Amino acid sequence: MLVIFAGTVPLEANGKIEVQRQLFRQASQALKNNQVKKFRGFLARLEDYPLHPYLINDALRRHIHRASADKVSNFLDKYKDFPFSYHVRATWLSSLARKQDWKSFLTYFDNRDNTRLQCLAFQARLHLGQTEELNDQIRKVWMRGYSQPSECDVAFNYFLETDENASSAIWLRIEKAFKARRPNLARYLAKKLNEEDRKIVDSWYRAHRHPQQMLNNLQKIKDNAINRTIVVHAVDRLARRDSIKARDLWQKTVQTFQFSRQQQNMLAQRIALSSAYQHRPEARQLLIELPAALKNDQAFLWLARIQLRTQDWPGLSKTIVDMPEHLQQENEWRYWLARSLELQGFTTRADDIMQSLSGAGNYYGFLAADRVERQYHIEQENAFAEAIDETTMLAENPHMLRARELFFLNRPVDARREWFQALRKLDTTQIKQAATLASSWEWHDSAIKTVAKTSHRKDYSLRFPMPYQQQVLSHAEKKQLDPSVIYGVMRRESLFDPLARSRVGALGLMQLMPATARSVANSLGLDSLAQADILKIENNINLGTQYFRSVMDRFDNNVSLAAAAYNAGPHNVKKWLPKDERILPADLWVETVPFNETRNYVQAVLAYATVFDKSRGKDTLISSRMHDIRADY
Repeated sequence: MLVIFAGTVPLEANGKIEVQRQLFRQASQALKNNQVKKFRGFLARLEDYPLHPYLINDALRRHIHRASADKVSNFLDKYKDFPFSYHVRATWLSSLARKQDWKSFLTYFDNRDNTRLQCLAFQARLHLGQTEELNDQIRKVWMRGYSQPSECDVAFNYFLETDENASSAIWLRIEKAFKARRPNLARYLAKKLNEEDRKIVDSWYRAHRHPQQMLNNLQKIKDNAINRTIVVHAVDRLARRDSIKARDLWQKTVQTFQFSRQQQNMLAQRIALSSAYQHRPEARQLLIELPAALKNDQAFLWLARIQLRTQDWPGLSKTIVDMPEHLQQENEWRYWLARSLELQGFTTRADDIMQSLSGAGNYYGFLAADRVERQYHIEQENAFAEAIDETTMLAENPHMLRARELFFLNRPVDARREWFQALRKLDTTQIKQAATLASSWEWHDSAIKTVAKTSHRKDYSLRFPMPYQQQVLSHAEKKQLDPSVIYGVMRRESLFDPLARSRVGALGLMQLMPATARSVANSLGLDSLAQADILKIENNINLGTQYFRSVMDRFDNNVSLAAAAYNAGPHNVKKWLPKDERILPADLWVETVPFNETRNYVQAVLAYATVFDKSRGKDTLISSRMHDIRADY
C-alpha cells in the first residue's frame, strides 16, 4: 500500500491550515458583500496563507477600472507566476482600451493569441502612427472565414484602404467564408466590391442556399474560373444534403466545364463520404470505387462500418487489410478482422489474433478474452510505489500547494489552472506522485487526468476510484441496478467531479441536463430543483440512477441499449435498432452505432464496469452484459 506522509513540519500543524481556510472563506464573503474594512482585517490575518494573493487578486478585479497604472504594474510583476495574472492583464487591457489610453495599452499588451485584444493593439498602433508591417499582421486576422470581433473593424478598414492587394484579399476571404458556411459574411464582404462583382457573389450565395436549383440552370453560366468554383461549391453543398442527387448532377456538369483534377477529386471524395454519412445504399460502391489516392482514413472507416452493418465479412476482411497500418493496428480493427475471419471459417487465424488482443485491459481486450476463454488482465500496479512526502513536495512546488488549497476551498477553475501549471515543472515520476496526491485528497478527476499524462495504465485505484460508495450502492440496490455499471457511467460522464458542467449544460457526477433532472424529480414526487440542488451529490446520484433505471426498463434491461439511451436519448436508440426482425450480436450493434460519441460511450461504460467489478471482488464477463439486440423493444 502506498504511504503518503506529511513530513517533519506538517502543513496542518495545530489545525492552522483549517483555520486559514475558514478565514479565507470569510474574507471572500466580506469582499462579496463590499465590507471593505472587514475584508482588510481578514486579509491581514492571512499574510502567510498560500492563497493570500488570490484575495488581493479578487479585490483588484472588482475595481480595476479605477486602479492606477502603478498599482496594476506592481501587481502583475509581483504575481507574474500566478495563473490569474494572465486574466488580470486581459481585464486591464480592456480597461485601457475603453479609456483609449493606447500608449499604455501597447506597453501592457503581451501579443497573446486573442483576436479581440490583437485588434485593439492594431487600433493602438494606428492611433500612434506605428504602421510599419501593420497590414501584414492585419491580413492574418482578415483572412479568416468567420466574422471577427467588432474591435477589428478599424484595422480592417485601414487594411482595405491602404493595401495594394485589398481586392484580392476580399475575394479570398469571400471564398473562405463560403467554405466555412458563413454565406452572410460573404454577402457583407461583397459590399466592398463593384456592382459586377457583387452580382457574382450573389450568384454564389444563391448556389450556397439553393444548390440544386443552381445546378439545374447551368446553361446560363459561362465556363470560367470563378463559375467553376461556384459550381463545385454548389455540388459540395448539395452532396451534404443529398449525395445521390449531387452525384447525378455532377456527372452531367463535369462534361461541360473544364474542372481541375483537384476539384474533381475533392467532389468524388465528398460525394462518397456524404453518401456514407447519409446511410445511402450506394455508399458502399462509391467508397470502393474511390481511387486509392482519395481513400483517406474516413473512407476506410466508413466502408468498414457499412460492411459491418451489412455483415459482409469477406469485404470487411479485405477493407481492414487494405487500411493504412496505423488503422490496422488499432484494437478495434484487430478485433473485427478476427471476428470476420472467424465468421468465414478461418478459426485458427482468428484465434491467434484474439489471443494476442486478449491481454489488453480495455473493451476489445475483454471481448477477445471472452472469445478465447482467457482471464482478464486487470492487475493493480501502483503508479508510484514509494512513500510520498507531501509536505516536501508541496513546498517545492507552490503551484501544487495552491491547487490543493483552491480545491478544498471549492474554486475548481483556479485549482485546475494552478494544478496544470504545476505539472509543467514535473518529470514523469513526479507526475505519478502528483496523481497519487490528488487521489489522496479525493480530487479524482485531476488524479485521473494527471496519470493519463504518463504511460502508466495499470494503477486502477487511481484511474478507477469508487467514491460516494454509500450513495451509489444504496441507490443501485433500491433501483435494482448494477453498481459497477453506475460507476462506469459516472466515470465516463464526469470523472467523478461533483461540480462538473458540460458545454451544453449537463450537471454533476452523472451529467444530468436540468430538464431531464426536473422531469425525473417530478416522477419521484420531489419538488422542482434549482441547478445548485441538481449538483448536490445525493440528489445527482438519486436522479441519475433513476433515469438509468428508466432506460433499462425501456430496453428490457439491455445494458448496451440503456447506456446508449443515457447518452443519446431513447428516441435515437429506437432508430438504431435492427430492421426486419433481425437479431444482432451486441458487439456488432455497438460497433455500428452511427454516432461516434455514443459508440465510444457505450464501449467505455461496458469496459469500465468490468474494471469496477474487479475492484468489487467480482469476476463478471463483459459479454454477460452484452445481450443480443432485437428489432423491437
